[in-house]
Amino acid sequence: MARYSGSDYPHQDGTGWLSPRGLAMMAGGAALALVASRLLPPVVAQLAGTARHAAGRDGIDALIDDHRHIQALLVEMVQTPIDAPGRRTQLLLRLKRRLAAHAMAEEDVVYPLLHEEARKEEDAKHLYGEHAEMKMHLFTLEQTPKDDPRWLAVALDLKRIVDGHIRQEEEIDFPALRNSLDDGQTAIMSGNVAREKALIL
Repeated sequence: MARYSGSDYPHQDGTGWLSPRGLAMMAGGAALALVASRLLPPVVAQLAGTARHAAGRDGIDALIDDHRHIQALLVEMVQTPIDAPGRRTQLLLRLKRRLAAHAMAEEDVVYPLLHEEARKEEDAKHLYGEHAEMKMHLFTLEQTPKDDPRWLAVALDLKRIVDGHIRQEEEIDFPALRNSLDDGQTAIMSGNVAREKALIL
């Protein structure tokens, strides 16, 4: 027969851990921990992004680093044989996660600045449109059996779209944005890019 100490039972004054007050405190602590785990990473990332700018690397450098990772994943995806559906699935999931964080930073921070500060309205709209096209390709890749010959054709088309998108950004739009922002604006942009990327946990 289990033995319980007096501390296991609610106290007469309602302060034990099984009392309504104790349970409410536990639930409140759990809720606070959950909120902190979701809010702190973006705040810390924003501060780190701003600090990286002070050290000579801005938010655009971080996005260019993402481009290299995304391109490497796509190369590996299109080279994965048809008889390795598990590997294709793993690479697709990694690509989706990386693209989601990257796209959020561009769509919520970079493209609005490109539109407003660099006065590249048409380029910003075009880049948003290409992101939508990429997302449709990702959906198709997710829904298509990984050992279906059509899967590779969609992956190759996605790679073509991504490669062109990256060239447009790195050769035209990112330099235009850098030239349109002063140092303070670039520091804010760098922090905001890091914050948005951290929202995808």
